[in-house]
Amino acid sequence: MLYLLKRLLIVLFLINTFSSQAFSKNSKNASILILDKSASTKYELNFSKEIQFRNLSFELITCESMKFDKYVDEIALIKISQEEDIFIGWFFSITDELNLYSNKIYEVTLKSCSNEN
Repeated sequence: MLYLLKRLLIVLFLINTFSSQAFSKNSKNASILILDKSASTKYELNFSKEIQFRNLSFELITCESMKFDKYVDEIALIKISQEEDIFIGWFFSITDELNLYSNKIYEVTLKSCSNEN
C-alpha cells in the first residue's frame, strides 16, 4: 500500500511540475526503443507528435528534463493506443523501473527527449 502511495505521489508531483509547460510552443521530440519480444528485435522511433508502429499508436504529450541530486533524467508523457486499450503514462530514460506500461509483445523504453525552441 505504501509503495502504491509513493508512486501516486510521484505521478502527481510530475503532473503538477509539467502542467504549465505541457502546452508551451516548444517543439518536443522523443526517441523510444521498442523491443518486439516475439521476434527478439529492437526498433528505435523518433517522433514529435504522433506516430504509428504496427498496431500501436504513440502520441507525445510532453517531454522534459528533470534534475535530481546526482543525475538528470529525461521524462516523457506518452499516450499509447492499441485498439480499445489506451495508456497514458510517464516514461523515464534513466530510472526506467518507474515505467508502468506492460504489453505481451512489446516493451517500450524512453531513450531520450529534447525540446527545440
